Amino acid sequence: MNKFIAFNKVLLLGFWLVFIVNIFMPFAGAADQWVMLIGLAMLIVHLIEFAVMRKKLRSRGHSGLTNFVSVTLFGVLYWKPLLRD
Repeated sequence: MNKFIAFNKVLLLGFWLVFIVNIFMPFAGAADQWVMLIGLAMLIVHLIEFAVMRKKLRSRGHSGLTNFVSVTLFGVLYWKPLLRD
């Protein structure tokens, strides 16, 4: 399971890199719009996810800036293993 989570985190980092590159150098055609829409939707979902899970993370001592960034980047792949332990 740890390999699965690590692999998906690498994929998400790759997507966020593509999203940031697309902001500064937009892709040609419809790819530009799709990357922006998917990226913005994921960003909004992960921000809502952090707001919902904030109390549980804080109770486990994970409420700092690095945890906020990690939840924003990885979502459930980051916080679910923290709450399992």
